[in-house]
Amino acid sequence: MWLVRRHDLTNMRTRSIDAVTAMRIRQYEQLTGEPVMFPVPIEKIVERILGLNFDWVEIEEQPGEQILAGLIPEERRIVLNSRHLDLFQKKPGLERSTIGHEAGHWDIDIDRTSLHHPRLPGFELQTSVVRRHAADRQVLVEVLNRAAYDERYFELYRELTAGQDSPEVRSAVDRYQSSMLMPDWLIKSVVRDVDVTSWPALYELAEKAQVTISNLTVRLHRLGVIYIPEGSREIYAGRDAYIGQKHLF
Repeated sequence: MWLVRRHDLTNMRTRSIDAVTAMRIRQYEQLTGEPVMFPVPIEKIVERILGLNFDWVEIEEQPGEQILAGLIPEERRIVLNSRHLDLFQKKPGLERSTIGHEAGHWDIDIDRTSLHHPRLPGFELQTSVVRRHAADRQVLVEVLNRAAYDERYFELYRELTAGQDSPEVRSAVDRYQSSMLMPDWLIKSVVRDVDVTSWPALYELAEKAQVTISNLTVRLHRLGVIYIPEGSREIYAGRDAYIGQKHLF
């Protein structure tokens, strides 16, 4: 994607992302004087710590698209697509992860110093939504207009109709939202009293954290709390437990 990045996300490790989100949560705790518990108040952290606003707008979609939300960096604004209000109401975890995803782009991805650079002559700023979620898979398409600020991208603009997040960017901002919604210290504390090999128990935990079950299982897997073999729904209490079980047979 032809976009000015603030960080090279190619090799950004999960522990580095965890450190960023932990800092944001601790800043919020210091501001409010109260410890953050589940469910993490993602909207308040994004508003009060990152300084981003929220808005509901109707975002036009092309055939085959499902645009859940967008980020307008110039206005420090996350916009949620009112066309999918019913979906968000049915799945509050989806709304929260979507907000976290857009916040991740703001916090660790885009170069905010370039947002107010003088624009090239004859180039008007388009306040367009910058994230597009393709309906058939979790692909993020960026249409943020960086050509307005940098002549390196000006000639590319006419060819740019829909760009796609690189895998490393997509992975980094996805890990950001899951880390923000499920900080490691809260997860490690709560799973002490949870049978992590039980799907019903995991669904209860997902409800407690107000996240989707898929978001929870991926986070637990990344933290080494559970291991689910590819193509299976059998849950093990970590990879070592899975390997040990295999050796019994």
